[in-house]
Amino acid sequence: MKSLPILAKYFIPSAILMASLSLGLSAQAHAQGGLPAEVIKVKTQELNSYLEAVGSLKANQSVVLSPELSGRLEKIGFEDGATVKQGQVLFALNDASHKAQLQEAQARVRLSQVEFKRINKLFKQGAASETDLDSAKANLNINQAQADYTRAQLEKLSIKAPFDGVIGIHNLSTGDYLTTGEALVELVDLGTLNFDFYLPETYLSQVKVGQTIEIKTSAFPQRSFNGSVIAIAPKIEEKGRSLLVRAQVANPDQILRPGLFASVKLLVKSQQNALLLPEQALIPQGNQYFVMTVMDNAVAQVPVTIGQRQGALVEITSGVKADDVVITAGQLKLQHGAPVTPLFPPSEEATAAAQ
Repeated sequence: MKSLPILAKYFIPSAILMASLSLGLSAQAHAQGGLPAEVIKVKTQELNSYLEAVGSLKANQSVVLSPELSGRLEKIGFEDGATVKQGQVLFALNDASHKAQLQEAQARVRLSQVEFKRINKLFKQGAASETDLDSAKANLNINQAQADYTRAQLEKLSIKAPFDGVIGIHNLSTGDYLTTGEALVELVDLGTLNFDFYLPETYLSQVKVGQTIEIKTSAFPQRSFNGSVIAIAPKIEEKGRSLLVRAQVANPDQILRPGLFASVKLLVKSQQNALLLPEQALIPQGNQYFVMTVMDNAVAQVPVTIGQRQGALVEITSGVKADDVVITAGQLKLQHGAPVTPLFPPSEEATAAAQ
């Protein structure tokens, strides 16, 4: 009980000190022009408008190789899953009989050429008729055509890659007998892929060939892939009232595969000088939005018209202009015309002080 006066002795000066500090802060805020409020200076920024959808990747070129002629498989010229070049021989069928037929046809051609030269010489000497010359010429042409046909048939026994791509997996062995039209293996061009997706018909006027896209897949969630629109379907799908759009996506690393499901963002509009503000700067009142600006260290509440949103930013289409100072925090304790001390972000403090 005897110590109470000592506590009071120290407590009373402390209370007086706190009150003095509070009065000092209030006086400092008043000297600076009013209550502090966080502000930013309005700047022009790039604003992109996107349409979002989902779709599937498809091969730009894909073919299932099949033999045009039946025969015994003699050679397999690739490894499963390997990259092959256009013109590379992938399968070779036994061609011994076709080579023999070609040699026979070529021999007939040589004999026909000799006969035609002999008849032509006699015709010039008047010892052969024009009919004999025409017959020799026709015989030469027939034998030449037969040789060309035999050569073409021989070439069909070598199944070549029609384009650069990645070969699939086969289940064949040398010695197998292949029949005409039998499916052997699939060849896919992975260098460039098509991406097909649907958009509601209401966006028809906004989609154009050449627009850029960005796709993301669950297989590679940390990566995005760019492409461009190459075709728009000529009609609307009646069932879903949707529009089919095809884009082309570069795949230089060949990590994407046909059939992958992906989300897409289609860039339909790019605005270079848009005015964007943080959404916390907006003050909604009914159907109207307001912001508080700072002019001569005083608050002004002005109506604004908003456009589209981009993340946590909102486009302002009217009401403010570039370089206006807008309050982003502390609006609830402010009123129109009240004095305020603007607090700029650290990156803008030096610029504001210089002005």
